[in-house]
Amino acid sequence: MAYTTKANLRSETGKGPMRRLRRGGEVPAVMYGHGDPSQMLSINAHDFGRLLDSLRGHSPIVEVEVEGSTQRCVIKTLQRNPIDGSLLHVDFQKVHPTEKITINVPVVIRGSAEGVKEGGMLDHLMREVPVRATIDRIPERFEIDVTPLGLGQSVRVSDLAAEGLTFEVPLESAVVAVLVPRKLAAAQMEAAAAAAAPAEGAAPDESKEPEVIKQKTDKEEPAADAKEGKKPEKPEKKEKKEKK
Repeated sequence: MAYTTKANLRSETGKGPMRRLRRGGEVPAVMYGHGDPSQMLSINAHDFGRLLDSLRGHSPIVEVEVEGSTQRCVIKTLQRNPIDGSLLHVDFQKVHPTEKITINVPVVIRGSAEGVKEGGMLDHLMREVPVRATIDRIPERFEIDVTPLGLGQSVRVSDLAAEGLTFEVPLESAVVAVLVPRKLAAAQMEAAAAAAAPAEGAAPDESKEPEVIKQKTDKEEPAADAKEGKKPEKPEKKEKKEKK
């Protein structure tokens, strides 16, 4: 779906003319890119606000119509008043059809995960995924159906549709996951430990021979060389002390 906004060329700059423009219901804007001269524009604040509402959950790609000529752009910057949130200025960046750009694509989830019904918690880790591609390959958004996700399962960046896209984050990064609560995880570990332990009062397994622990005795077996017929070496005699 194409999102279009109309803009008018303006020649005045400076704080005074910009204040008068805003009081008249217009927002100053600029369009630039590819070494072309920047175009000073003004857009209707009400109409552009409605366009931004329509763009929620979609990539910020719009077509800017200026005096009958349309240029595909990315909304690069929105400057707002920190007090009332009203728009102060908008930057549009031109995009050529063959040019690759990096942009954040929103992630929208739908459905109710099976793991949540089992006591888990759904964690939406990445609400936007940065991608690089030509503008015609960039999706409006990524939609993820979380219905089949069970406890401990997740959807990673590598699971997203990626035709013609290069992801700017590691492919193993989790986008959405069903977390296992600590109490539930502890209960699962206890159940697994109980299943692995032998039942109380069960007879020991007689097929296994008991381990024999050999104890040393005073009588040791003769040395190996004695068995072979060799005389063991005699210990050196201690020098006798002469007795007078």
